[in-house]
This record gives sequence, structure tokens and C-alpha cells, in this order.
Amino acid sequence: MPVLAAFCSAASASAAGPGDDVSEIEEQIEAAAKATDIAITPGRDILAVPLPITSPSLGTGLVAAGVAFYNPNGAPSPWISGGAVMKTSNGNWLVGGFHSMSLDDDRIRLNGLVATGKIVADYYGIGAQAGDRNVSTELDQRMTVIRLQAQTRLANRTYLGARLMYLDIDASGDAEPEYPDLVVPDRMADSRLVQLGPVVTYDSRDDSLNPGSGLYAHAEWLFDLKALGGDFGSNRLTAGVSYYRPVAERSVLAFHAGICAASSNAPFYGLCLYGQNNDLRGYKTGRYRDRASWAMQGELRRRLKGRLGAVVFAGVGGIAPSLSRIDDSRFLPAAGAGLRFQPSRDTNINVRLDFAVGRDSSGLYLGIAEAF
Repeated sequence: MPVLAAFCSAASASAAGPGDDVSEIEEQIEAAAKATDIAITPGRDILAVPLPITSPSLGTGLVAAGVAFYNPNGAPSPWISGGAVMKTSNGNWLVGGFHSMSLDDDRIRLNGLVATGKIVADYYGIGAQAGDRNVSTELDQRMTVIRLQAQTRLANRTYLGARLMYLDIDASGDAEPEYPDLVVPDRMADSRLVQLGPVVTYDSRDDSLNPGSGLYAHAEWLFDLKALGGDFGSNRLTAGVSYYRPVAERSVLAFHAGICAASSNAPFYGLCLYGQNNDLRGYKTGRYRDRASWAMQGELRRRLKGRLGAVVFAGVGGIAPSLSRIDDSRFLPAAGAGLRFQPSRDTNINVRLDFAVGRDSSGLYLGIAEAF
């Protein structure tokens, strides 16, 4: 469900704030979108569901989603249209709509998203030292985001295409914070990114909701274009790979690695945010941000009795001033454990509750579907 994923993404970024990365916005609503399958029964193609969420960045709240599934051209995957509203205890709110479709027997995939909202986020500054001091200022960010994506199948399981992203932000914070670098420059406080670039994905997973085997890889390289109205002319590369392998009848080993690189002229909300997209749990997204980040982790998933399950996970990553200085990374490890519950015996998807501990931080996470 690429588009649902896109809109869901918008909820998570709201936690960290668009200023903390729009791709974060794609995280929890992605899970919420996937979760809508829980309520689907044969012959039913419209549903509305409330979905609870909890994370260190978002706080605690609710996503209410309405989704329509239909298949006008008999494609392998249904078309999906819907909308969602999110409200959390941190003062974040988000409302938006999305659409996903495929053409020519799934050879062409199209999706789009539009959302607007208010993001209340803690801003710690840029670099490892800023994150270590654990002092932040609260940013009140109003945002509008539009995302359009088109891909075509190059070979079996491999898709190549382009993404267009529009992000408009109006941010305000403490006029006299404790540290001068916590003041957002005027040229960034009210600004926009208009990004365009290539997107490639490969997916051999046996199940996109709860994989037991296979591999999923993606890469995006987006350029902010002043010719289209962007303010910075920056660029940002993100890539990730996840691998799943069964190790017993009831157990699966899952591995994930991700990397990010942003140009030197990227605004504070266009940098690499440690912990985004669940690269590692245990850190508030946006506490550590810089022009490069990386993370890798492993997770053992075990089905217990009935609908219950459990996981243990651990990983390490870091942030750096650039990819060329990745050896100067501030290493940021994390580990944790969680419980799983399968709401419906008819669908292979879990509600997850995880507790993770990082360096001088910890977090509790409640959501739908696995972290990666």
C-alpha cells in the first residue's frame, strides 16, 4: 500500500515535526494504513478504523482513518483511496488524503498524498554535541505537504520512477533560548522545499505486513529545485535494506540497515534525523540530526501461544557531519524488547508494544505492524 504508507508517514513526522523530516511523517500512518487490513472481510471494500499510537516523539494519541479499496481494472493490487486525521497529547494534529493505483497489470504504480497540520517538536540543534547536551527549544510548526510518485517495473520485483515532494513550513519558537544555535534562522522559519528525484525499490518479501522471508530495498535521491519554487537548492539521499529469514517454525530473524546524506545547504528540517523511520528505537526523532546518519539493527521475532508473540532487538548507528566523515560518527546504540498481539486470525498483522533503551534515553512505542 504505497500511498497509505505515504500518508501514514505524515503522522510520524509530525511527532518529530516536518522540521524533523517529512519522511518521519510517513512512519506511523504507514503502519496505520497497513492496519486497515485488519477489518477487511470478503465483499467489504470500505472501512473506518481508529488506531492508537504512542512514541517518544509523537506522544500518545489517535489516528482515525477511512479507506476505500476497489479494483476497476482487475489489477493484481487494489486501488486505495482514503483520508486520515491524527491528534496527539503533544499538541500535534494532522489531516490529509491519499490515493494509490496501478496500471497495465501492475507494471505502472502511481500514488499521491496531501496533508496539512501543526507539529509541535523539540529542536536540539545540529550535530552530536547538540544532542548530547539534551537541551531543546519547542518549535511550533505549521506545514503543508504534497507528495506525488510514479514508478514502472524494470524487472521482476524491481521498480524505478520519480518522486515530487512539496513541503511548506512556518516555524516559530522561543525568541531567547538557552543556546544561540537553538534559534531557527529567519530564512528557514518560513520556507519551502520543492523536491524532485529518482526512486527505486526492490521487494521479494513473502508478506509486506509481517514478512517471514525475503528482502526489501529502496533508495531516494531528491533535489530541491529553485526553478519550481524551492528556497535552498539542496539535495538529500536516503537508502535502506531489510532482510528476513525464518530460523524455526515460529521464529524469524529480521535485519535492517539504513543510511542518509544531506547537502551542506539543506535546512534544519531537511537534514538526516537519527531514529527516523524506525532505523533505531530508543531515541526521540530529531534529538540527533546532522548531514549524515546510518543505522543497523537485528530483531528476533517469536510467535508464542495463540495470538501472542514477542521480540528482542538491538542495533547501533550514528550521525556525522557528512558521509565522507562517517568515521567521525557519534555512536548511538539501542536495544529493547516487545510484545505482539494479532487482533484477527484472518490477517497476518500485529499490534506492537515495544520498550527500547538508547544512550541516555528510552522510549515506549505502541503501533500497528512491525517496526521494519
